[in-house]
Order: sequence, then C-alpha cells, then structure tokens
Amino acid sequence: MRLIPPHIDPETPSDGEKLVFELLAAGSAPAGAAGAAGRTGLDTAAWTVLHSQDLAHHRRQMEGEVDFLVVAPGLGVLVIEVKGCHRLRRERGLWFYGADAGGDPRGPFKQASEAMHSLRERLSKHRRHLGGVLFQSAVCFPFIDFTDASEEWHSWQVIDHGRLRQRSIVDCAASALTQARERVLHLRKAWFEPDAGEPTAEQCEEIVRVLRPDFEFYESPKARANRIDAEIRQYTESQFEALDHMRRMPRVVFDGPAGTGKTLLAIEAARRARSAGRRALLLCFNRPLAEWLREQTAGLCDATTISDHMVRAAGIPAGSPLLEGGQAFWDEELPRLAAEGLIERPAGYDELILDEAQDVLRHHFLDVLDFSLLGGLKDGFWRLFGDFRHQAIYDDSCDLAAFCNEDAGGCAVYELDENCRNAPAVAALACAGAGIRPGGDGSDGYARCLRPDDGDLPEVRFYRDAERQHELLCASLDELRQDGFTGPQVAVLSTRSDAACAAAGLTEPPWSDRVTPLVRETQRGPAVDLHSNRTRYASVYRFKGLEARAVVLTDIERLDSARERDLFYVGATRATQRLIVLANESLRGRLGV
Repeated sequence: MRLIPPHIDPETPSDGEKLVFELLAAGSAPAGAAGAAGRTGLDTAAWTVLHSQDLAHHRRQMEGEVDFLVVAPGLGVLVIEVKGCHRLRRERGLWFYGADAGGDPRGPFKQASEAMHSLRERLSKHRRHLGGVLFQSAVCFPFIDFTDASEEWHSWQVIDHGRLRQRSIVDCAASALTQARERVLHLRKAWFEPDAGEPTAEQCEEIVRVLRPDFEFYESPKARANRIDAEIRQYTESQFEALDHMRRMPRVVFDGPAGTGKTLLAIEAARRARSAGRRALLLCFNRPLAEWLREQTAGLCDATTISDHMVRAAGIPAGSPLLEGGQAFWDEELPRLAAEGLIERPAGYDELILDEAQDVLRHHFLDVLDFSLLGGLKDGFWRLFGDFRHQAIYDDSCDLAAFCNEDAGGCAVYELDENCRNAPAVAALACAGAGIRPGGDGSDGYARCLRPDDGDLPEVRFYRDAERQHELLCASLDELRQDGFTGPQVAVLSTRSDAACAAAGLTEPPWSDRVTPLVRETQRGPAVDLHSNRTRYASVYRFKGLEARAVVLTDIERLDSARERDLFYVGATRATQRLIVLANESLRGRLGV
C-alpha cells in the first residue's frame, strides 16, 4: 500500500487521524488484537491512500477536506471521514463531538457523503471515462463503539472501535466498497459495469495524479541570482553596525576572514566620509578591484591602486620609460619618488581607506601612506579593511600587531567574523582546504555563515594530468552554462599566472570565443575587462577582493605550504553560489566531499 504523504504531520491535531494513519501504514489491527485475527488477507500492494486531501471545489462549501481517500483497483474509491472523539451524542438533530457545545447539523455521514460527491463530480466532469468508477463514503470512529442504526446511513459505512478490534482497517474499507458495489448492482445503475474491473490500475494512477500530482517548479536563474544578491547585500549591510560602533574612533582596523563584507564596508566608509565633508582616498593593491571600486564610489572619493597613486604622486607621466622598470623599481624606487613628491606636493586627504589592506600595508609603502594623509598614520583619520591571517599572501606584508603599536601609534581593531557572502558548505570547503578550524571561540574560522545552504553544494573534481584537467574544465563550463550561468557570471581562477593556468589552454572553439583573461596586457598597460559578455579567467592574486556567482578553481596541485593553502582559501571564497574545484588526485583524501 502506498500512503501519500508517507508520514503523517506530527502537528496533525486529531489523535483519531494519527491512529488511522498508523493502522493503514501497518496494514493490521492495532496493538491488542490477537495474533492473526487482526491481519488482513487482502493484497493491498496496488492500493493508494491519500491523507488530508483538500477539495477546492466542494459542492456546498468554499473548500473542504477529505481525511482519508482510499483508491483500490477493482473495488472503487472510498472517502473516510474520521471522528476521533471519545464521546458522541446527537440531540435535536445536532451532533456533538466530545466537549463540543455548538453542535453540527450535518453530521459525519452527510459530511463524508458531500465530500465524496464533490470529488466524484469534479473528476467525472473533466475525465468522463472515469464515470464508471464506484465512489463511496464511510465514517471511522476509532475510539468509540458506534451502534446506532438509521435510514441516514448503512451499517457497512461505519468503521468503529469494535470493528477495528476484530479486523484490520483495510478489511473494513474493502468491505465497505464491496457492499457498495452490491448495492449499486442491485439498483441496476446504468453507469455501473461490474465486469469492467474498474477502477483499473491505470485509472487509479490517473485519479491519484489528478488529485495530488507530483510537481517541481524551478526558480529561474535570473530570479535566483537576484535573490542571492539581495541576500548578500542585506547581510552585509547588517555589518554596517561595525562602522557605527567605531564612528568616534579616528583610526580603526577592521580585520576579518573572506566574505565578511569588508569591501562593501569600505565603500560605505567612503560614502560616510563624503557625507561628513571629508576628502577620502580609497586604495587597494589589485587593478581589477580598483576598477570596480572606482565605478562603485564615483563622486564619493578617489579610488585607485597603490601603484597608480604612487605614479601620480611621483609626477611620472603616462608612457614614461620608468614605468617599464623591473620589480626593484616598483618596490623601492617608485615608493621613494612618491614619498618625495608628496612632501613637495601634499595630497591633503582627510581620510584614508584601504581595502584588502593586508596587501597595501607593506613595509616599502608605509611612507607613501603616511605622507598621503593629513596627520599621517599616527594622528590622521583612517579605516583599514583586511584579512591579516589568511589573505596576507605577499612576503613583505606588515605584521598587524606591529603596525598598530609602532607605525600607527596605537589604534582600535574591530573583528568581523560573520560570513555574508558564502553559503556554509562553500565556507566549510574553503576552510578545510586551508586547514582553518570552523567556528568562533578563538578559532580562525567564522562564528557563523549568515546565508543558508541553497542546494548548490561545492564539488571537487580530481585529475591525474593536464589533459584530464582540461576535459574537466570544459565539462564544468558546459555544465554551468546549461544551469543558466552566463559568461560574465563565471570566473575561472588559478593558483598560477594567466599564461600558465588551465584556462589559458582553452584556445579552440567554442571556448576561444567564450573565455578571456580578466587583465590583458596592451601597449598602454594592463587593461581590465569587467564588462564583456565572456567568462573571465585570472590568477587568484588578481581576483582578490572580487567575487563571482560561479567559480571554477583550477590547478590545485598541493596544499602543503601556508601560501598554497591561503591561495586555495582566497579562490574558493570568491564564489557566491556555485563552486567547482579541480584538484590533483593526490588531494582526494583531503578534499573528498
């Protein structure tokens, strides 16, 4: 026997319905029945029982409900009304159940009959071939013995406590349908053909499909993306209270792991600076992040990379041969020239804001930052947003404690520990790969993830060689495309440089027309692609501070060093919805999910 639903709602208020459901599920008499006396000999394997079937088209009411609907091949359809009262009386034509003082003029048999006729009319109206199926009603009193006789009902329509102790409820239901068939045959109803075997198994399935169909509706990719964006913004904006708490502090470090809303807090800090009449400078290290921040803060502040700020402060014109110098120029010569330029031509910023501050707070940049701000780092007004534990992936990054105590001359540190961006499953995989303990209480992980898991669990797909990784990458991009993730919603990230990463090997159609590097070198310098309709690929270094709906993280060969683990963590936490990791087979034990 198939019960739909297969389990009764524990919140069902009727103890009688709960007992009847249990009896139907067991296909036997209740506890206390002697041995096989309570067992049924019927083959009920093809029976279907619907519990709590709503009737939107009741013949007398706006809507109604059937407690149990038994659909039995070869017998018919039985509506069972359950009255789980422990006391019943009828006076002056009114039925009183238990302590009910109001009284019911219809009574249970008429209630069951009206529901049955409403159901039959509804089905036969739209499916005339079901017109020969027998429909009947019965009333079950599981806790009392109902022995009254009346012209208003047949005795075989009663299933009471006494009968349930003598036989199973399925026997009672089958008996009611059998007696109803005999009565219809005796009345010579033209629509009834006793030898037709109706309802057939196919008719039974059709009745069940019509009354309680299985269905599945999908949220459209666009609607889901908009909902997730709204979720992230809502939870991130709840983090604005961090700025509120520290509004009276002139110098604050907001320290938190990936996904805790630091970049949007930096944007909000720029907005508040503008509202307060302060001229603000917003700096980060990566050019793609700087381009995005510049768009988001237009009219609020000056947003740029630390490198471009130094070039401007040093007075070096665009196209100068100096800008083609090696790493020593950018790390040593340019910071010196920029500091000298700021001494001669003070920038005069009232507030300094750093996003991804762990990348900008590097020893050879400190003088530039100090001279850019009125009052300097020790006496000026600044807000720093960064992850100094797991995203400080440059060797010369400052130690946070040393910076606060020495270079800043003392400041406040506000810890952010609630993940606004990632669902718990994504955050858990990122932390597992990085060796970060989950949870708060002094650990390095998140106190909690504000967004719920939404069915998009992260996946790790393993490869043995470059050829297999190429196949997995193509298959992953195809899959994401089929799932509604359009080109710019997907980012392919790598622990390697753009030239050496797996995505650089997507040189054949259709990938050559769908995938492009995030940053392309041109004669005028690096050009950032934020607005094309293609999927972009980049190193984790270049994508820091940004996010994408779907991320494919490639080239995960080892997780032995702190640098390798941190890069995995940064890359994985860029995903707001879907995360696919392509990792070497040797990491199966560590990343198997």
